[in-house]
Amino acid sequence: MKLFRILFLILLPVTASASSTLADVRTNQAKYDYLMKINSSAIAVVDSNVVVSLQITAIQDVPATQSVVLSPELVDTTSLRKAELPLIFVNSRNQQIYFERDLKNEYPDALALRKKKGKDLKIEYLRSVKYEPWMEKAVLKVRKLSCACNRQKSRGEELVGALRPQPVEVGKVAVKVNLFPVYLVPPADKNVKVREEKGSAYLNFVVNKWNILPDYMNNPAELQKIHNSVNIVKNDSNVSIRKMVIEGYASPEGSNAHNLSLSEKRTEALNQYLQRAGMVKGIRMEAHGKGENWDGFIKHLKRDKSIPQREKLLSIANAKIDPDAKENRMRREAGQGYSYVLKNIFPSLRCTNYTVVYTVRPFTVEESEVVFETRPINLSLNEIYKLADKYAHDEQKYYSIIRKASLLYPNDTYINLTMAYLAIKKGEADEAAEYLRKVKNCPEKTMNEGLVAYLKGDVEKAVKLVEQAQKQGVKQASMQLEEFKKIEKIKNK
Repeated sequence: MKLFRILFLILLPVTASASSTLADVRTNQAKYDYLMKINSSAIAVVDSNVVVSLQITAIQDVPATQSVVLSPELVDTTSLRKAELPLIFVNSRNQQIYFERDLKNEYPDALALRKKKGKDLKIEYLRSVKYEPWMEKAVLKVRKLSCACNRQKSRGEELVGALRPQPVEVGKVAVKVNLFPVYLVPPADKNVKVREEKGSAYLNFVVNKWNILPDYMNNPAELQKIHNSVNIVKNDSNVSIRKMVIEGYASPEGSNAHNLSLSEKRTEALNQYLQRAGMVKGIRMEAHGKGENWDGFIKHLKRDKSIPQREKLLSIANAKIDPDAKENRMRREAGQGYSYVLKNIFPSLRCTNYTVVYTVRPFTVEESEVVFETRPINLSLNEIYKLADKYAHDEQKYYSIIRKASLLYPNDTYINLTMAYLAIKKGEADEAAEYLRKVKNCPEKTMNEGLVAYLKGDVEKAVKLVEQAQKQGVKQASMQLEEFKKIEKIKNK
């Protein structure tokens, strides 16, 4: 390995146990400097490559003049052969700038991240090396290195895990089976991309009044919140605003008819105020008073189990009876709970929900890269996948893009199928199964379910599912069945 050209480099040791809690790790700060925790690791043979995945938490802050370097490597402890994987640099702000300026070309495959002061840094590492037969007995180690003033020094190492999944045992013969998981690229949008910027404001009014008092109680901050949401969209040159919708709600105490009228007047008053103040100039407005906020009340009751007489209140709130009758029943049958929610829950139900509806123009791959870092919701899934495909050669970058997309679209079939594909490549059967539960039935889901079965040791089920996927037209299924035949050939010897 090359000598690192890093000034004042000091090691960040890794905690020995991946099962210890972050609290446990932090209590050891007197013993170790610059603490880290390896949360999980996975090693698997996929498509003639050994894929290594690490999830690490960097806990302690890195001083301004220092960096941390971890060096993962596969080692055969018998022959002492090893394969080094790209480095992990954890940098302070200054050192991150130094890396981008002076070291990036020297270590193009390295993962370099900035550790912000006072915040844990989550590191997701996904890299691969070409598989070689000696790696069957390899273990994954993380070497801990430091370098200062051109002097390299070893700081020990941590054993992370062994090659996974292990070969299938047939009799006394080990069989190595390559896996071919699949995913789908979502189609390009046929229609205009429509997006929404949503928020809620909690304006204060004088009792039974509806005029907007911009300096009253917390109103300045709440009005600014609406202004900021509108400006986020108005200042984006890539979008066109269609309309803005505001919906005002009242809390359930008092008569339903009065509360409906009050919500309508207050919502319209807000609409007029926003227009007079110039906040929504040129935007088509819709204002609706929605009356008593029973849906919001029910959500509070379901979420907060500490509310007195919660089950009784929830039963009444869900009853299909007149709203005034609901309130009267709560007063009579759950007096303690009603007094609590009247004071602690009802004020938050007097809110105004607002939605800015806008359309977004299409983006090139180069444009998508910028938008993905600033307003990723403005990209279609197809645009995100095209961006990810640009980094098909860089497992870590590809994974980070798809992972971020999964947070934006947590229930999307395409995203969850791709996350399952990546989990299978890491050898993580349970993780893949979780993602596949969110995928609609399709041939690709069947194929990946077969590979999950294989990873869990059920070869018979795996073959059955992959054969089914082959009949459904999955091209990779034929290659997978050929791999599974290795097991049958050994059995028949």
